Amino acid sequence: MTTFLVIAAVMAAVAAAAVAFPLLRDRQSRVLGALLAVITVAAAAGLYPLWSNWNWHAPAQAASGAPAGALAGAPDVAAMVAKLEKRLTDAPNDGAGWLMLGRSYLALNRLEDAVVAYDHAHQLDGKSAEAAMGLGEAMSLRAGGEITPQASQLFEEALVLAPTNPKALLYGGFAAAVRGDRALARTRWTALKDLHPPPQIEQMLDARIAELGAPAGAPAGAPAESRAAPDAAQAGTNASIAGTSTSAPGLGPADVTVRINLAPALKSRLVSEAPLFVFAREPGSRGPPLAAKRLTSTALGTEVRLSPADSMLPGRVLVSGQRVSVTARVSFTGQPVPSAGDLYGELSYEVGRDGARTLVIDRVAE
Repeated sequence: MTTFLVIAAVMAAVAAAAVAFPLLRDRQSRVLGALLAVITVAAAAGLYPLWSNWNWHAPAQAASGAPAGALAGAPDVAAMVAKLEKRLTDAPNDGAGWLMLGRSYLALNRLEDAVVAYDHAHQLDGKSAEAAMGLGEAMSLRAGGEITPQASQLFEEALVLAPTNPKALLYGGFAAAVRGDRALARTRWTALKDLHPPPQIEQMLDARIAELGAPAGAPAGAPAESRAAPDAAQAGTNASIAGTSTSAPGLGPADVTVRINLAPALKSRLVSEAPLFVFAREPGSRGPPLAAKRLTSTALGTEVRLSPADSMLPGRVLVSGQRVSVTARVSFTGQPVPSAGDLYGELSYEVGRDGARTLVIDRVAE
């Protein structure tokens, strides 16, 4: 029963994490890392397992007997995690328990704790693909979405232990792409497509494979394999996921450009560098934004551009002609969700029409 309650609590936490969106540092040198973190780490680690019917954690769920959709009546997450922590203090060699704790910490965004828990599981069972995968995933999240050499090695280890594991193929493809091995990345993502993942994952894979270009030895000008025969609507979705602008006739690119200034009355509150989150979402929406960036307060006074490349989820992108709400928030907690004392500003923006506008941070969150 305890196992069931913990899993149910973790799944509820994952649902909440869809709102507390993970954002990244905006560095040109991390383009592929950003794609991994926004599209893969955030989605695959949290949203895909929750919203899709493809079972990323079949072995764990089968072992626990927990129903995949058990969200109703989930108990207090922190209390359940604390109970599991206590149990592992008494039974430190329980590898399955450390795996469960790692998944719990990951869902709660306790990244440092997740690394420690998965490392325990990995040390207890060096033949566990899930332990290697989880440790690599937690390390990548902790590094801001960047696949570190150690994380890459763990993904390779997981693929040796479980060559057809969907998440291992997904992360392993990104690890190969980061190393510059496009052929291996294409092979892994194609193998993942052959497992018939949910449509949103397949769309993302099509876009990533297309970005790799035509396979070596293909005739000049030959289309990438992922472009073989998509219909017009699918092609538009893939272009959006790949980061190209989605423009409507007569309008400019599907971009949002704002110059972010801090109101003079609030400058005394900013005594040191702090995270700055900039995001655009549909007016009145509380779900994941359409586009988002994580910067620092050093970006105040500069222009920030959001585009379909900054999409949080496949298929949910900025579109020309769309009206959005743009928010800039200085977060003293380092978290994207609002906290008392944060500084923020908002404006309404028409994508593809408004051009560069000034967004003033002039309010204090209560």
